[in-house]
Amino acid sequence: MAMDDLKLPQFPVVTFLVRWGGALAILASLAPLGVTLWLVLSGLSPFWLLAGILGGAALWLLLQSYVEVLRLLADAMMPR
Repeated sequence: MAMDDLKLPQFPVVTFLVRWGGALAILASLAPLGVTLWLVLSGLSPFWLLAGILGGAALWLLLQSYVEVLRLLADAMMPR
């Protein structure tokens, strides 16, 4: 078997998340803020806006840490 016949595994989702994971984390963390802003404008208590801000911040932190761990693993284990 020649070396050219040996195919290295491809991980398109990992590659996508390594490249765009930070932006996706920001977009996903804006969702709770947007929903709670809409609810406050619809008549709910402004307290919920604070809950949306805190929830969005927690979601960003969780997703960003996932992306950073994924970048570490991809850098150490994926062929280039």
